[in-house]
Amino acid sequence: MTTQPPFIDTGYDQAARVYDLEYPDCAGDELEFLAACAGAETSWILELATGTGRVAVALARLGHRVTGLDISEDMLGRAQAKRARLDPEIASRLTFTRDDMARFHLDTPFDVVVAAFNALLLLPDAQARASCLTASFEHLRPGGTLVIDVFAANAIDRTPDHETVQFLERDPESDRLVTRERFYTYDPETDRGQSLLIYRLHADAGEPPEELRLGYSLALMSRDQLMGEVRDAGFVDLATYGDYRRGSWCPDSPNLLVCARRPAR
Repeated sequence: MTTQPPFIDTGYDQAARVYDLEYPDCAGDELEFLAACAGAETSWILELATGTGRVAVALARLGHRVTGLDISEDMLGRAQAKRARLDPEIASRLTFTRDDMARFHLDTPFDVVVAAFNALLLLPDAQARASCLTASFEHLRPGGTLVIDVFAANAIDRTPDHETVQFLERDPESDRLVTRERFYTYDPETDRGQSLLIYRLHADAGEPPEELRLGYSLALMSRDQLMGEVRDAGFVDLATYGDYRRGSWCPDSPNLLVCARRPAR
């Protein structure tokens, strides 16, 4: 029987090295959904918790001017490295900045603010989420759009779980085989799911693997809870979808996508 290691919130710096091996660039239905939210004309977009830039780079390639914000220096280092490899015209539309998504102040007003890939749920509590939503509201031009991509919690998300070793791609820097093991626990006091991912970069036979750990927790929120917090921040015209093709949301939907507007006046 595998021993459950203690959960520690590690932040994303250590995992930046292997993040792109597990999470591919934004494409397909996800990108089409975000592109539709941004509109056909060039938009100024702010992406919160941009990570290695998987969404920001994809939107910049479509012609939008994108600022990616993140608190992790190592994740932003990976994003900047991607930017440096882009065509100069695309790179000129892309900016990365280090800041806390719970409380940020930028000089640029935006047409769209995006919190993709469960980013809002990473914040530690309702107060931090409210602060993030307020800052997002203040950074949007009147009539601007907020886009949130999360999941709505159900009973299985409050059940501990263990995913055995999964094989990922090879680390391009060392050519080592990368595996991942995941331990999932639930904290009833905070109503948060806690994931501990152990990445192992396997060396030559006889040598111990190098280990990288990513520990993070997500708030387990219902659709109604999230909608209430978005409304409380002043947003209007809320719409929810259950997938990137704008299917109707239901409790079994793979996503909970929320689109809302800052009032035009």
